[in-house]
Amino acid sequence: MTVLMLLAVAACATPPEDPAARIAYDEANDPFEPTNRYIYNVNTAIDDVALMPMATIYREGVPDLLREGIRNFLVNLRMPVTILNSALQGDWENTGHSTATFLINSTAGLGGIFDIPGSFDDDPRREDFGQTLGVWGAGEGAFIELPLIGPSSVRDTVGLGVDILTDPLTYLLSPAWTYARMTAEAVRIRAELGEDYDTMRNTSIDFYATVRSLYRQDRAAKIANGDGDMPLFDDE
Repeated sequence: MTVLMLLAVAACATPPEDPAARIAYDEANDPFEPTNRYIYNVNTAIDDVALMPMATIYREGVPDLLREGIRNFLVNLRMPVTILNSALQGDWENTGHSTATFLINSTAGLGGIFDIPGSFDDDPRREDFGQTLGVWGAGEGAFIELPLIGPSSVRDTVGLGVDILTDPLTYLLSPAWTYARMTAEAVRIRAELGEDYDTMRNTSIDFYATVRSLYRQDRAAKIANGDGDMPLFDDE
């Protein structure tokens, strides 16, 4: 335990003494920045070597109609988490809509391949436990870059763990199918980001800091049920 505590302290960025720099440091709320940047670099390398090539093949080699069916299917798989968190937030309209959408698409829509009620792009909204914690008043906490997953926060990392534990598919799927689902979802999202992501990354002076800022803005918009979702994180 002592060793882990020492490692955690060593991974923290030292607060600057300059008053102006200290204000920027506090606003960034990224005390683990050295470690976060290292993980970000590893995630970027994995994207370059594996994820982006697979996403390119998927985007250019799979017909649009089939990609739309895969997208609908994967989004439908996440719907139980949305239903639960909509209820926990007291958002009964989204709870009812997401429940009806899930039931209809899982049956008449052949497991969600066909979107019967309407477009997933519009409604119901996707909800997760990180958003629920935000609605309950929990602060976001420090910024965290998660291996293979990307930008997060203390609040959203806790929320991710709860989402995994409350997702029925966690217990219904074997580990192999769970990994396949996660990989398919990552490839789908990366394919939809496409050249916009690459352009933003190549033209940004400090893309890590850009992602950190955009992630926080996007999560704040989602917690407020606003329309401010940003393309970099809009995986619906």
